[in-house]
Amino acid sequence: MSSLIKLDEKLGEALSKREKKNFIQSVELIINLKDVDVSKPEKRFTETIELPRGLDGKPRKIAVIASGAIALEASRSTNVDKVFEKPEVEALIGNKKAAKKIAREYDYFLVEPSLMPIAARALGAALGSLGKSPVPIPPNINIDSLASRYKRSITVRLRKIPQVSCMIGTEDMHVSELMENANEVINRVVEKLEKKWANIKSIYIKTTMGQPIKLDISRVK
Repeated sequence: MSSLIKLDEKLGEALSKREKKNFIQSVELIINLKDVDVSKPEKRFTETIELPRGLDGKPRKIAVIASGAIALEASRSTNVDKVFEKPEVEALIGNKKAAKKIAREYDYFLVEPSLMPIAARALGAALGSLGKSPVPIPPNINIDSLASRYKRSITVRLRKIPQVSCMIGTEDMHVSELMENANEVINRVVEKLEKKWANIKSIYIKTTMGQPIKLDISRVK
């Protein structure tokens, strides 16, 4: 794994050049690729990454689709924002408007395996249009721990253009925390690429309303 040269300085520069707003701005990472033919499905990818320092101030919203003991456990978790039981999900089948609203409201949908077919029928199209997909809940896992991990996660996607972008934190986080998150995402993306760093064209850091700051990747290749 590699750490970018002077990443702390560039993050500090991005934060110093941001426009002051009356909301907490996100800090965003943009990775431009080269020599990657995104017209080929095998070159595309979707990767969910748990950020080591989380997303202070903007955690992901987690929904759980479950029944019985799993639903009860999820309802007691402080990391689960909403529990949908089987009848609620079934009621969404054929109701595209309601499905779209719910799909937009939550970042991750953790689903009891036995309810995956129903979740797919009810929410599959709505989630797919947003680049999301239901996540099967592994057997015998602690729901609170699972939800906590996804609460701290982001999903990066390589699709129609040779670029990956995502949020790595917020402007009120410490630069060292943003550095850890940025390095985690960059290294995970690099590992997905056939030629690793040779497929990286450029990397930028910016705040929501700020100026993009280009990182120096010449010494990492």
